[in-house]
Amino acid sequence: MLDYTGIKCPVCGVPFRSGDDIVVCPQCGAPYHRACYQEKGKCIFDDLHQEDKAWEPPAPPKAPDPRAEIKDQECSVCGTLNAHSALFCNRCGASLTGEPQQYRNSNPTKDRESGPYGQTPPQQPGAFGGFGGFPPPRTGYGSAVPPFTYDPMGGVSPAEMLDANVTFGDASKLVKLNTAYYMPVFRYIKQTGKNKFNFMAFLCSGAWLLYRKQYKWGAIITSIMLALFIACQATFYLVTVPTMYSMMESVGIDITQMVNPTYEQSLAMSQMMMEQPILYFYLCLPLLCALAMLVVMIVVGVRGNKMYMRHCIRTVQQVKAAGNDGDPNMTLDAKGGVNTSVAICVFVCYMLVLNIPLWLL
Repeated sequence: MLDYTGIKCPVCGVPFRSGDDIVVCPQCGAPYHRACYQEKGKCIFDDLHQEDKAWEPPAPPKAPDPRAEIKDQECSVCGTLNAHSALFCNRCGASLTGEPQQYRNSNPTKDRESGPYGQTPPQQPGAFGGFGGFPPPRTGYGSAVPPFTYDPMGGVSPAEMLDANVTFGDASKLVKLNTAYYMPVFRYIKQTGKNKFNFMAFLCSGAWLLYRKQYKWGAIITSIMLALFIACQATFYLVTVPTMYSMMESVGIDITQMVNPTYEQSLAMSQMMMEQPILYFYLCLPLLCALAMLVVMIVVGVRGNKMYMRHCIRTVQQVKAAGNDGDPNMTLDAKGGVNTSVAICVFVCYMLVLNIPLWLL
């Protein structure tokens, strides 16, 4: 027999409950309270009888689309704004109902600590004593640990203060991506005053700054790197190569013939550079430009995390100081994150500049 619990009676409109006396139309299958069916004396769905169709229960109401709702629930773990009807954070999975301990990951043996009457249930013996014969998870230091859990804040409390009127939760709204790395780094810089090397900032320099929406310093570093790169290419093709060809011709080397210089010719070129030290400088100009680029990359790699932390602090303070731009959390959410399109554009421009000499030759 079908379960009609919760479905409304077509006559009285009262939902059926467990134990109600229900009768079903033998022709279309519509359910009624027995008293309601006797009151009408027949099934009220004459149209279904005429079309020889079966009665179907009404469709359940559609759940609200979280994407269309206002985001006014802030996660107490990672600080992400969630939809009004959300029960769990769509970023870290933490409960938004005020009962996080009921839903968070916990020790698998915790729920088995007591039996139905408060007694401790017997453990099945195994090769490792308890745990059903499996060894308990352990850290690299030999201590047991609970099952793996992902903390998007990297162990930093969102309520902890990063600077005046700025919490780590506020900063995480700006960082968005990779907060598990940046939040502990920010706390380390705040507590020790020391920098931590950022390999991506070292490798990408200006592009990384633009990617992290630090547009001012990103534009400055990108311009410096572009100028140094162009200088490196220009000095190589316009200074170093002509100087090298001139020295080779002066000692009798035919540059049209790709042959290695003799010992006497190499000695003569060395003597020439000793007599004219400026030739050393001409030959080393591209290397000096490349060395300057490396210095800039190292500086950005060393200072990158502190620059990003100050950028986050400054942005949060400006948003909160405005006070009349609506919800600060919504503003921080809009200003935060990364700018992938700018980073891709810088990479494409770099590849174009890198290949310009090949196209001109």
